[in-house]
Amino acid sequence: MAIRDRLTDGTITFTRSELKIVRQLLANYPAAGLNTVAYLASSAGVSNPTVVRFANTLGFEGYPEFQKALLSEVQERMSSPLSMLDERRPSLEQENFYQYFLRASIHALEASMQMLPSEDFEAAVDAAADTSARAHCLGGRFSGFLAGLLWSHMKQLRGETRWINGSQADQVDQLVDLGKRDVLFVYDYRRYQNDTIRFARQAAAQGARIVLFTDRWLSPIADFATVTLTAPVDTVSPYDTMVPAIAQTEALIAALTARLATQSRARIEKMEELRRGYAITEDALNPNVDDGR
Repeated sequence: MAIRDRLTDGTITFTRSELKIVRQLLANYPAAGLNTVAYLASSAGVSNPTVVRFANTLGFEGYPEFQKALLSEVQERMSSPLSMLDERRPSLEQENFYQYFLRASIHALEASMQMLPSEDFEAAVDAAADTSARAHCLGGRFSGFLAGLLWSHMKQLRGETRWINGSQADQVDQLVDLGKRDVLFVYDYRRYQNDTIRFARQAAAQGARIVLFTDRWLSPIADFATVTLTAPVDTVSPYDTMVPAIAQTEALIAALTARLATQSRARIEKMEELRRGYAITEDALNPNVDDGR
């Protein structure tokens, strides 16, 4: 099994310090593991002995054996069809751009599967399912719609859920109520937004937990986030892709739906009853017509 698969498949229970190494490796795989013990330890914010113990946890006798396995993966990938596909991308004249773009998106989704430790995803689900805490969703100029997507589903499944949007003044005003009872789900991708970073930093200073969605280069928010979920953003467009981030968000929503299935049923039924009373959707006007969606 490839080392990256061992880091993400959930079969190994890592310590909190080891998870810092896992995140560093996945954020820059495999290059982060091909440097010295001291370099990896420093970049992950752990001690040198922790890196050595981490290699042992993965089943290697020591760090040199761990690096040897990484080098073998690099050599294999250099001669693989996948590497040739990456390096020899077809020109627009050679194939349908729609198909070309979708293949790039699929490649980004496959990469995102290898970037996230299962422990981090489960920690994000735990935070979302904690109904004793108030949930807040925040994003930037382009990622704000992701925060809205998460909020629009979470508010159906649980109470005390808010979307922080609107003018900067309106957003800042909401900080007055944030504290230890709150968890902030925040999206921040390159180029990282100062106002988003400042809001998250202040929320954390007031005691709120931070669940961060970001790219492999890591928003500055990662320095104080409780949980960090990374996703690739590279694609064939000049604009970064949000496809993996959307997939992560929908995965969180699906997991939360399963986790809160019993508690949320009565809430959703009441919500549907209210919507019918206000004829919010077209099917409310024709209750005897089957929903064809």
